[in-house]
Amino acid sequence: MKQRLSMLDKQVKPSTPASSPKPRGKITDDVWSSMNLDSQMSAKAVGLRKATAKMMDDCYDQLEKHVDETSFPHWIVDKFRPLGINGLTIKDFGSPAINTLETGSIIYELAKRDGSIATFFLVHNSIGMAVVDTLGDEEQRKRILTPAMNFDRILSFGLTEPTNGSDASNLKTTATKVEGGYLINGAKRWIGNATLGDVCCWARNPSDGNRVQCFVVEKGSKGYEPKKMEGKWSLRMTQNADITFKDCFVPDRNKLTHAKDFGTGTNAILETSRLVVAWMACGLATGAYENALRYTLKRIQFGKPIAKMQLIQERLSRMLSNCEFSLALLVSLSKRMDEGIATIG
Repeated sequence: MKQRLSMLDKQVKPSTPASSPKPRGKITDDVWSSMNLDSQMSAKAVGLRKATAKMMDDCYDQLEKHVDETSFPHWIVDKFRPLGINGLTIKDFGSPAINTLETGSIIYELAKRDGSIATFFLVHNSIGMAVVDTLGDEEQRKRILTPAMNFDRILSFGLTEPTNGSDASNLKTTATKVEGGYLINGAKRWIGNATLGDVCCWARNPSDGNRVQCFVVEKGSKGYEPKKMEGKWSLRMTQNADITFKDCFVPDRNKLTHAKDFGTGTNAILETSRLVVAWMACGLATGAYENALRYTLKRIQFGKPIAKMQLIQERLSRMLSNCEFSLALLVSLSKRMDEGIATIG
């Protein structure tokens, strides 16, 4: 901490004379680069991370209107397509097939700039396409993931209900077997992307021991009624929805084959997706630090940048320490996940 305070102090002081043996400290204005994390990724993944960061920087100012209006910037999909990042860890259908650390770097760069856009991408990939990739059979994977990979089909994850959030194993929504498929009845809440496309709905199947299983409900299905949640203070571009299912018919082919029950289905997705959400939180925190740093170096009070004031330096140093710790932890967890030795708790 003292070393970082000294570095901040040197950054805002006049240059030291050429004869001085003491070099000026270098302030940490890019946490990722300062930790040399690109050295732990493939050249391909480094290029994807940098392209993602540039895309977000280039279009950042255009997002302000949508934040004010709480509307989704549909044009952002056309910005994502040429990047080649959609699909993340999926091994086929045009996905980049990157590892968990490299996936985290993409989410990190998105979240550093905007949490709503990061949420849209994370939901579509890590709890949308990932569900189909992990729990669907080959026919389902090809039929659903092929258009989803090009954003022609947007996916969401319908788990949380009005009365069940963290107690996700006690769902009330049901999927009753009928000829040719299932009738979904119940409600979901806070479902991101639900107004934009299909939802992977988790529901109890009374004909199979009341087990929690997954059913892909397609956009426009009769009895599927997503309604945008209004009045949010945060993630204002994220299209969260309340969903009502009233005898919503889902054909047999849209019941994911390998989603047998809560433990082997839902939990399998949550174990990996929670790590990706942690990467998002780290990106948000680092974005806050780096923006605060830039501001304090430019803001002049009493004839000097406020970054020269020790109270500000202490706060910035604490923020930086937390960001570095979070990144180090996530890098370690991501490697453990790929090695198959990470656990959910």
